[in-house]
Amino acid sequence: MAMVLQSLSAEMLKLKHTLAFWLALVAPLSMVVLESGMWFDMNRRVAPPEVDSWLWYGQSIYVFWGLLIMPLFVTLETALVGQLEHAQEHWKHLYALPVPRGLIYGAKQFAGMFLIGVSCLALPFFTALGGLFLRWARPAVELTGPIPWFMLFKYSLAIYLGAWLIITIHTWISQRWKSFAVACTAGVLLTIAGVFVINADWGQYWPWAIAGIIGNKFDENVLQVAPLLVGSIGGVVMAFVAGWDVVRRDVL
Repeated sequence: MAMVLQSLSAEMLKLKHTLAFWLALVAPLSMVVLESGMWFDMNRRVAPPEVDSWLWYGQSIYVFWGLLIMPLFVTLETALVGQLEHAQEHWKHLYALPVPRGLIYGAKQFAGMFLIGVSCLALPFFTALGGLFLRWARPAVELTGPIPWFMLFKYSLAIYLGAWLIITIHTWISQRWKSFAVACTAGVLLTIAGVFVINADWGQYWPWAIAGIIGNKFDENVLQVAPLLVGSIGGVVMAFVAGWDVVRRDVL
């Protein structure tokens, strides 16, 4: 257990000297600012009459966060975590330490999940702040009811769990290949594909569409179980497979 904690502590210490942690806060804030800016241009009620404006506002943020912004953010963050070792050829040194290779890779996996977790935790707070700003600056959009804190945190958690699979996949890609361009190109192409397949019958099984599908039901308060299980359980399984693939190699 002590060795596990030391590995995690070392990884967190490395992140302190990068922009990765601050990007974890900038990404959700940027999403809320962009969406709030679109609502700010509206001088009327945006939500349909039968839907609470807060739920419609939250859904507009969460669906784009889950479908587009977060997958690209996962790509960037995991690539940055991978470059901590690739850039200076530190893998040989790490593998020479009296630490199981699995712990080294596990710490990388934890770092990626921690950073995305911070973003998903911050998203409800930024969403609420954006809504309160609109309530003050644009009364016509009618964000008048109480802030749906439970819904905001519930779907933020669901999106995070659904994103485990893509976090694991991109962690594997960023550790498996040295090139920063390879990691980023893969993430961009796979995310774009998710935009096109989200409405397909099998879209709920496409890792890069899962979070968007979950967020798309925010205003209806319908939590889709199938994509949530695929993303969370698939992420755990993939983590072991990816870790086995990376640590069995002699040189990275």
